Amino acid sequence: MKLNKNEVINNLLNKNLKIIQRPDYFNFSLDSLLISNFVSLTRGTKKILDLGTGNGAIPLFLSQRTNAKISGIEIQEISADLAKRNVELNNLQEQINIIHDDMKNWKEHFDFGSQDIVITNPPFFKFHGNENQLNNLDQLTLARHEITIDLEQLIEVSSKLLKDKGYFAMVHRPDRFLEIIDAMRKYGITPKKVQFCHSKVDKPAKILLIEGIRNGKNSLTILPPFISHDSDGKYSKKVLDLFQDLEVEKD
Repeated sequence: MKLNKNEVINNLLNKNLKIIQRPDYFNFSLDSLLISNFVSLTRGTKKILDLGTGNGAIPLFLSQRTNAKISGIEIQEISADLAKRNVELNNLQEQINIIHDDMKNWKEHFDFGSQDIVITNPPFFKFHGNENQLNNLDQLTLARHEITIDLEQLIEVSSKLLKDKGYFAMVHRPDRFLEIIDAMRKYGITPKKVQFCHSKVDKPAKILLIEGIRNGKNSLTILPPFISHDSDGKYSKKVLDLFQDLEVEKD
């Protein structure tokens, strides 16, 4: 496959998956791998939607766990193009569909209550600038800040897309935990599973993984903390195991 300027092809996991990336755009990180392994998949899962898919890393990861049809929607044109070409690069066109659009336009692409799972690695930070700055923001700022959609709007959209008893899964920052819980409950998604991820065993949590069920029963499991690095700064065995092989639910 011919690459454009500034593009590189990297391996994804220790499998045959590859991914095209650009250093000037938001690239996949450990966050995407963690949420892809965290979300509950079953053999009954038929449709999955990744909101804000970026270059398509989460759909690629999920394709190793499930035979379900996976869609990704991305507002930035270049990122959406990267995602489409990453699907083609890995010959996954029959399983993964990438849509270039604002996720708030979901009604143009999906029916209400049509998804078994909605998953997202959204922008983590609130935007404190003003409207006059929007046209001058770079792509990384757009990917990291709540400019085109905020946290509550994203959860509201997710709730409308989910089937009854469908699963919602998100990776975010621990300092927004209570805000996330409030929004999930407001829009009928019952928090069911939470895990805090720490860079080292003696450091505060840096990543929050959370899963809920639309119209689920009230019960919440707090999983043991996930430690991403050993004391010497190298990836922990848990992370290396994830890179080696995701928890597989495929037939």
